[in-house]
Amino acid sequence: MSHIHLPDGVLPVWLWASGFIVVILIWTILLRSMKKEDLTRRLPLLGMMAAVMVLGASVEIIPIAYHVNLTVISGILLGPSLIFLATFVVNTILALFGHGGITVIGLNTLILSIEGVLGYFLFHLFWKVLKRLTPAVFFATFIALLFSTSAMIGVISLGTSHYEELIHQERGKGIIGFEFGKEKEELHPGQPAEEKVNLGPFIAIVLPLGFIGWMLEGVITTLIARYIRRLRPDLLRLEGEPL
Repeated sequence: MSHIHLPDGVLPVWLWASGFIVVILIWTILLRSMKKEDLTRRLPLLGMMAAVMVLGASVEIIPIAYHVNLTVISGILLGPSLIFLATFVVNTILALFGHGGITVIGLNTLILSIEGVLGYFLFHLFWKVLKRLTPAVFFATFIALLFSTSAMIGVISLGTSHYEELIHQERGKGIIGFEFGKEKEELHPGQPAEEKVNLGPFIAIVLPLGFIGWMLEGVITTLIARYIRRLRPDLLRLEGEPL
C-alpha cells in the first residue's frame, strides 16, 4: 500500500531525482559505517528477506487491492542499515515487473526504508515496555505502515502542480487516474479553463482500505515473528532473552 505505482513521466523530475540523490547520500554513509564482516555474514539473510518482500508484493489481496510489504519483519531481522539495502533491491526488481517506473525507485526505497527502520525501533520499544511479542510486533507494524503510507501520500501531493500541467496538455483525458479528482476553477469572462487536481478522493480511498491492510499485515507479521521465535529466536535479538 505504501509503494508508489506511478509510471515514468508522471512525477516531476525534481521530485524523483531528489529521491535518488538522498538514496545515494544514505548509501555513502552506510557503506562507510558498515563493517564488511557483518555485511558478508548477514548477506544470505538479506537476500532471503528481499525475496520474501518481492513475493509479498506480487500477491494482491482482493477485494481491497492490497499487497503485503513484509518490510517490518524484514527490518526487525535485518536492522536499520541492511533493510535500506534490501528495499533498494526489492524496488528495483518490482520496477522491472511494472510495479512503478524506474524513476520512482529512489522514492520507493526511501518510503519502504522508513517503514522498515521505524518498524525495527518501534518493535524493540514495545518489547521493552510490554515484554510480549504479539502486541509488540502488531503495533510496530501498524504504526510503521501508517507512517509510510502517509509519506507516500505526501510524495504524491508534492507533484500536484505537475499533474495539472499534464492534464492541461492532454485536455483532461484521464491521465494517471486523476480524472476523478479534477476540479475546474470558477471562470471569468475571457479566462481560459484550468484543470485542478484534487487529491481528496484519492486519500479518502487509500486510508480506509489501508487501515484494513495494516490490520491484516499486522496479523501476518505477528504470525511470522512468532514462528521465527520458536525456530530461531536469536534472529529477533530480543532483549532479556537468551540467544
